[in-house]
Amino acid sequence: MMKRRLPILLIVCILCSLLAVPAAAAESEAAKAGLRGAQHLFTSSPVLDETGGWAVIVSARGGFAAPKGYYVPFLAALREQLRAADGVLSTRRSTEYSRTILALTAIGEDPANVDGVDLLKPLGDYDFTVAAGVTAAAYALIALDAGDYAMPVNKDAKTQATRELYVDYLLGRQLEDGGWGLGKQTADADVTAIVLQALANYRENAAVESAVTLGVTCLAAMQDMTGGFSTWGVATSESCSQTILALCALGIKLDDARFVKNGKTVFDALLSYQLPDGSFKHTDTADATATIQALLALIAVRRAELAKPGVFDMSDAVRVITKAEPQQGLTPSTVVRAGVTFDDVKGHKNQFAIETLAGYGIIDGMGKGKFSPDATMTRAQFAKIVVCGLGLAPEYRGTFTDVAETAWYASYVDTAAAYGIVNGVGHGKFNPEGVITRQEAATMLARAAKLCGFDTDLSAEQVTRVLAVYPDGGSVASYATGTMAFCAQYAVLGAGEKTLAPTRAILRCEVAQMLYNLLRLTDLLQ
Repeated sequence: MMKRRLPILLIVCILCSLLAVPAAAAESEAAKAGLRGAQHLFTSSPVLDETGGWAVIVSARGGFAAPKGYYVPFLAALREQLRAADGVLSTRRSTEYSRTILALTAIGEDPANVDGVDLLKPLGDYDFTVAAGVTAAAYALIALDAGDYAMPVNKDAKTQATRELYVDYLLGRQLEDGGWGLGKQTADADVTAIVLQALANYRENAAVESAVTLGVTCLAAMQDMTGGFSTWGVATSESCSQTILALCALGIKLDDARFVKNGKTVFDALLSYQLPDGSFKHTDTADATATIQALLALIAVRRAELAKPGVFDMSDAVRVITKAEPQQGLTPSTVVRAGVTFDDVKGHKNQFAIETLAGYGIIDGMGKGKFSPDATMTRAQFAKIVVCGLGLAPEYRGTFTDVAETAWYASYVDTAAAYGIVNGVGHGKFNPEGVITRQEAATMLARAAKLCGFDTDLSAEQVTRVLAVYPDGGSVASYATGTMAFCAQYAVLGAGEKTLAPTRAILRCEVAQMLYNLLRLTDLLQ
């Protein structure tokens, strides 16, 4: 059983029609409310991690002007999570995979190959997927259909999943009143709406069409006189959001007579939950999940107004994260010492980055099989590591009076200075044995990033937002605010960093991690 797709000619006509959108549509209530909500999202969550999949979906599918580098930390943190957990997102919850697949698809990434990990494969395990119930099965279908992915083959599964199996599972869980719920007796608005979204693509099947008809009737009966919906007996914005997503997926207008109560639509009810700052309430107070779901609903309405594919029909998604183009003079590195390690990095949180850079010949140990990961780093050592990481040809130029031509670091220091990565300390000196702080390292790596082709100049507003995420963001020196914010926004700082510690001397392990993170965003590691 395959989902229905729009004919190519019709898609072309729809895309062409977008060039002539009426002015009224451009100023719709959904557009205005969505923009306010997105601005709140970007302010409250300026730096994403691997859990930020829904924020990624909202931003990408809403077509909002996301801050520079907004998607980078999500993808970087996801890769790190997969590496650390041997490619496993969850052993119990298939929805972790569905959400991540949707997020990757929304930004044009391939969920079947995230550093060699196939995130689609777990959804080929029927028993694993349905273990969490109807919403898990529903989101599996939504995720697979988002990119029109073939059902993944999972040889480890007890039961190989098919779309038909998931559809039949959902049909078999429909309650007598026509809806769906977490239990066996009472339908729930949220669950019913989510299942209807999943079944929307399969209505050419008579059994599905009949189930959808009953489900819509049940959902309409659950609407209250405010136009809203409740779950577990409590009126919530999320119930409104999921209902709107279902109606849009089914092509049912929001002012359909079945969904108008006391002159109020579910769209009217949803807008009543929006707060002045753009966020949405769950019931009484602002809530991150409520805001995300409300934005998805508003985006669905807006995309319908513009005759665009649905919020979860990502056939129009494009890749938004691209490799930077290094400037002339930078040379990619290749592995020269496969399998190299150090006695004192085994089990260290930065072990992978240290061993990777050592394998490329970018960093060395301190002798006797040691790396000294938790030792500080001198300015001369830093210059060498960055020059080697960028593949620059080291050349002595006599730039500093305290850097002798015979010093092991002389050519690296002069090359780093020539490319604007490092500066002297005044009076023609470099102070090669001086240690560097974390904010100094961030500044130098941001300069290296510019050589790699990154636009490192964040707006003053974005810098303020990013630094505000960290409790010590206000202690960053004025000269380093922009560069420290860049390193945080582009995931150059290590994953899971809770503080910036800008004035603390940086450790060798931290430099290795930061340089690895930067090079990972380029094609300089081959």
